[in-house]
Amino acid sequence: MRRTATRVSILAGAAVAALLAAGPAQAGPPHPFGPPALTIGCPNQGSLMSLTGATGQSGPEPGINPGEIRFQTFPAAPPIPAAGQVTVAWINFDTGQTGIADLVGTYPYYSRTVYTGQGRVMATVFGSINLGSSPLCQSNPTFGNFIA
Repeated sequence: MRRTATRVSILAGAAVAALLAAGPAQAGPPHPFGPPALTIGCPNQGSLMSLTGATGQSGPEPGINPGEIRFQTFPAAPPIPAAGQVTVAWINFDTGQTGIADLVGTYPYYSRTVYTGQGRVMATVFGSINLGSSPLCQSNPTFGNFIA
């Protein structure tokens, strides 16, 4: 009986030491949305289409707390649009929380950190794109699933 207790103590101590050495949980790398958002039909630099990519990064990370996701956009394929307005809408399936927010920054590198609450989150990014020499066009939405 004493041998068993000693073995259990040694194993428990090793498990606690491994957990302490591992440190706090780290979030994974930014998670991409589905396919890049496609804008078609606006001539720009000889092209009739443009692609914008989007990612979501959950915390804890520097500047991102638990229960938050930083949504970001970036050019996915040239030509790069001259300007744009990009919005994210999200729903947390575990808490029922929802929200909508405009991304900010210098186009095409927009971002915004939003509090979604902890849980499974589905988000969509959509917007309007100005390709400079033509009328304002709408960008098709792209969707992504995240864990906050």
